[in-house]
Parts: sequence; structure tokens; C-alpha cells
Amino acid sequence: MFTLRDVIQKEIKMDKKKSIIATLSIIIGNPSKRVILLYRISKISYDKGFCKLGILLRNRMILKYGVHISLKADIGLGLELRHINGVVIGDGVKIGKNVVIYQQVTLGGQNLGDSVKNNYPIVGDNVIIFAGAKILGDVIVGSNSIVGANSVVIKNVDEYSVYAGIPAKKIKDLKELSE
Repeated sequence: MFTLRDVIQKEIKMDKKKSIIATLSIIIGNPSKRVILLYRISKISYDKGFCKLGILLRNRMILKYGVHISLKADIGLGLELRHINGVVIGDGVKIGKNVVIYQQVTLGGQNLGDSVKNNYPIVGDNVIIFAGAKILGDVIVGSNSIVGANSVVIKNVDEYSVYAGIPAKKIKDLKELSE
């Protein structure tokens, strides 16, 4: 579990040299940072046993920003929401570190009853998910991969690769670029 300090340093991208006023101005001026901070505070509250406070803050995030991130999701530090409109992250979703998500992205179950079976996506580290992509069901999105805009992922995504289309297929290998 993360502390609020971890969140501010890693996700608001502030270091110890910045003043509190500089940090607050970044949070106030950037809706994406506000949503991430609101989510992290609601998640920390929920996990520490202050469930009603966590749910209240999460509901505010849904109503004010149109972002629904489940308090049961497991999301690593460094999450970046480039455009916050319409992002949905379901109950059992696991997301690694330094993941970038664009608007209208859904990560969740593929069928009714998936919450009982825990059939949710697992997203690795350093993944970029472009606008409108849907990642559904018990799939793994490998680290250092890219999911193209409006793609529907229902099968595993290899590491160091680009997937796009409906259903998503591998269109590029990024391994040679990483070496």
C-alpha cells in the first residue's frame, strides 16, 4: 500500500525541493492530477477501514469527473490519465507501474459474473493504452506494450509490442527498439 507522500512524489511528480504551494498549484491546475490524487486518497481510506469515506470520495470522482476506478482495483504508482473523460477500471483489474491511459478506456470483465470468477485484465508496467480501447476479461497486457485507439483486447498482449484493431492483433514488435 502507498502513502500519500509516495503518491505526491511519484504521480504528481514533485520532488522534495518544490514548495507545498507549487505542488498544490499543479494539483489544482491539472484535472488529471486531481483525479489521481482523489482516487489514491479514496483507495487509502477504503483500505485502512474508512470504507464510507473511500466510497464517498470515489462517488465524487465519478460524478464530477466521469471517471470510475474501482476501490478494489490494484494500481501501481505512476498512473497517468492523459484525458480523464470516461475512464472505467473495474473491480479485479491489476495495473502495473507507469501506465498511461487515455480517454474513454475501459478495463474490466467481459461477461456478467466475471466479478465472482475474478476474470479481469492484468496490465504490466510501462504500458500505453490509447483512446477508446477496451481491455476485457482474463487477459494479460505485457509490460512495455501499446494498445491502439479503439482496440478491443480479448486475448493476451505480448511484451514490447503494439496491438490494434477489433479484435486487437499484433501489428508491430517493439523489442528491437528497446535494445
